Amino acid sequence: MHDIFNSPALTLALAMAAGMAALSLGAALRVPGILLALAAGVVLGPDVLNAVRPETLGSWLQVVVGFCVSVILFEGALSLNPRRLKRTGKPVRRLISIGALIAAGGAALVAKLVMGWRIEIAALFGALLIVTGPTVISPLLRRIKAEKTVATVLAAEGVMGDAVGAILATVVFGIALHPVASSFGHAALELGLIALVGGLVGGSIGLVIVGINRWKGLAQQGMDRIATLALVILAYQLSNAIAEESGVLAAVVAGLVVGFRSGEKQEELLEFKEELSILFIGLLFVILAANVRLSELSGLAGKALLVAACLMLVVRPAAVLLSTIGAGLNFKQRLFVAWIGPRGIVAAAVASLFATELAATGAHEGTEFRAVVFACIVLTVTLSGLTGKPVGKLLGVLAKTNQGWLIFGANRVAVAMANALVQSGEEVVLIDRNREIVAEAEAAGLQVINGNGLEVNTLLRAGVETRKGVIAMTGNDEVNLLFVQHAKRMNPHMQAWLVLGGPKGGVTDKMIEDAHAHVLAGRKIDIGLLTAMIEEGRLEVQERARGDAGKKDGVTVIRRAGEVPLLVKRAKGVEPASDSFDGVTDLLMLVPKARPKEPEVQPAVESPGA
Repeated sequence: MHDIFNSPALTLALAMAAGMAALSLGAALRVPGILLALAAGVVLGPDVLNAVRPETLGSWLQVVVGFCVSVILFEGALSLNPRRLKRTGKPVRRLISIGALIAAGGAALVAKLVMGWRIEIAALFGALLIVTGPTVISPLLRRIKAEKTVATVLAAEGVMGDAVGAILATVVFGIALHPVASSFGHAALELGLIALVGGLVGGSIGLVIVGINRWKGLAQQGMDRIATLALVILAYQLSNAIAEESGVLAAVVAGLVVGFRSGEKQEELLEFKEELSILFIGLLFVILAANVRLSELSGLAGKALLVAACLMLVVRPAAVLLSTIGAGLNFKQRLFVAWIGPRGIVAAAVASLFATELAATGAHEGTEFRAVVFACIVLTVTLSGLTGKPVGKLLGVLAKTNQGWLIFGANRVAVAMANALVQSGEEVVLIDRNREIVAEAEAAGLQVINGNGLEVNTLLRAGVETRKGVIAMTGNDEVNLLFVQHAKRMNPHMQAWLVLGGPKGGVTDKMIEDAHAHVLAGRKIDIGLLTAMIEEGRLEVQERARGDAGKKDGVTVIRRAGEVPLLVKRAKGVEPASDSFDGVTDLLMLVPKARPKEPEVQPAVESPGA
């Protein structure tokens, strides 16, 4: 009977499907999906069901891994916020330089003492295990919701540390295979070549990607994002072809260049790349876990546990706390960064490659090396995933909840609302897909995300889970309601407001009630008309006291033609206006601008009595 599972194509398909199922289940259960993906790989692998068979891929396994890693690293670098990265540059530089050296030395010492490996293999282990990796850090940070400074440091360390660790491990691997022919000078030369090639190739292709994404003809046909994907893979493989293992650096550099130069286009690229990254992360963890035999782990369980414990409880804290002295982080922030150190897919991928090549040379440490690396990945991800939030809460480094507002839409009315909130001391983030109005809102000094407000990843980037409330302000009633429903599912405790008054008008009071939302201003608003009036200079924002109209309830104030209440002020703070004015002291409103008075005509000739 034909063995249907003896197929490389089916192996990839099963790994991809199992990976996505594991990550989806992890998100639903609020547990690290990567752990479920690793478990799926073991269950589907040769030791249990024998359905996913990495050996059927042969040499193409490393090609597949390379393609996936290039996209994952590019997306990780692209997602780094340039402004926040500049502010946290010092601790990040320290972590990937001084911290990396301390971590590499400490991990190598632990491997030598516990595993009894040759110094070359122990050094290889130390170099590889300095990386944390965006594949585990990014989803972990989403779950933990750490404050922005700490989150940026951890994310940047994960992306850049991956490149540093993989490059350093490659150089050490060369020394391990050819210890006699290698020297310090040779290693330094190899490092320099890798850095030069990776930087030049990644930087050059990054600039090409920026140019392509500014080409309106491609953008209109939807080809820009596909072209970006192709060029990222090209950067990785071309760089590797010139200088081995420089591809990881090329992918990171390309992502940084595009992230710093692409402006409003960055958010659209992120939407596309995040979806691919999630797909590839699941695929890689399943297929690489299936490549590890349980027999390799069973005899090393005690030693592997001890190595992982030393890395998490001694080496990582020492590296972080020593390298970040005077780097601008307070002690609690440094402690939290020291505690969060999960290893990711680059460590797994490179470990699999090295294990295969070591075995080919007859080195007995190859299988042990891979098994211990995977054990460290499982244990560090488990510890960080399960304890990250409680530790963050204990140290007081979690992002504050019930903070600021998220506005869907960046039209002129939404911008007026955002400015009014900002002037009242509130943090505001706007979301819109129209690049032109996004650019205008950014030019006005507002924080704007160029993306689809109905996408989960866009809402996560906007911090929906920590917001006080959302305000849907597009000209489409149905889309406004849909946005509110999505946002409330992700953060049931926040307030929700939406504009009604679009041309379709298919949203009923029952739908709004079911969504636990409020109608802005308590009545219909024509966003298109108001936007046009603002553009023509016919409307402005004014603050009015509740009793300005001579009515106790202030109703007359908001019923004049062309006047729209945006915000109301109460003792507890400001919030969007509705049809309730209990406790309101002041209102911020869009009102028609007063027409300038006609200048008095002076007589051409002064009167005799003058």
